[in-house]
Amino acid sequence: MEITSKGLQSEFIFHGFEGVMTDHGDCSSVRTPKNPDYFFGNFLLYAGPPAVGDLSHWMARFDEIFAPFPEVRHHAFQWLPSSSPVPEALEEFKKAGFTIDETSVLATQSAHTDKPAPSGVEFRQIRTDAEWLAVIDAQVRDGFPQIPMDEYRRYKEKSFANYRRMADQGLGNWWGAFKGEELVADLGLFFGDGVGRFQSVETASEHRRQGICRAMVHHVSNYGLATHPGITLIMHADAHDVARGIYCSVGFKEIETLHAAVRPPVQD
Repeated sequence: MEITSKGLQSEFIFHGFEGVMTDHGDCSSVRTPKNPDYFFGNFLLYAGPPAVGDLSHWMARFDEIFAPFPEVRHHAFQWLPSSSPVPEALEEFKKAGFTIDETSVLATQSAHTDKPAPSGVEFRQIRTDAEWLAVIDAQVRDGFPQIPMDEYRRYKEKSFANYRRMADQGLGNWWGAFKGEELVADLGLFFGDGVGRFQSVETASEHRRQGICRAMVHHVSNYGLATHPGITLIMHADAHDVARGIYCSVGFKEIETLHAAVRPPVQD
């Protein structure tokens, strides 16, 4: 299957580093052996959105393809944005316990802002064991709906072990915004063929609405553009979240919308 979506191409920066990708003809699978709890690292990819009545077939294909890997307990589907999904088809997934993600794919080749970083805030790359641990703590602080905190932290720890390996191999960096030694915000930026992809932009709740996120995205964007001339920066944002507006304010513009269907593991 040819991946024509810029948003999904940027995802394969990470799948190509740690994942196993297999073309099954009617769909492709992506599997992340070291992190079976990673919803969007263990999924089926289709060429187009589901039609009415596809739910049972897609579920059966997922169960068949992932049967040798029982540690993958969720169900996740993505598809190329070849056409708009049919609301009635998505409703079938919702009734079966799926959440439908709608993601704005934003891109830019330049970054600008008229609002400097707040006084006392410093941006720097994450280097030490203590800083990586602080990032994990920050990323799991708010938890995730329907997922027990211990499972969510396990997933994040494995994800950040992978990000750290990628950083060690020169494929990108994780960045923190610090007030003194306190980590108040963080994000990742990693690079593939002509593309730089931001990851997991997070600001501590008590430090939001201060311009820290905007200034951090601007700072790291300019770093990426300076060190990788001609690159296109990609940001994924919840289509209905206020953060989307922050990214657009520094120069990002929407180039496509992605949808996905995810059902967390059924708790015993």
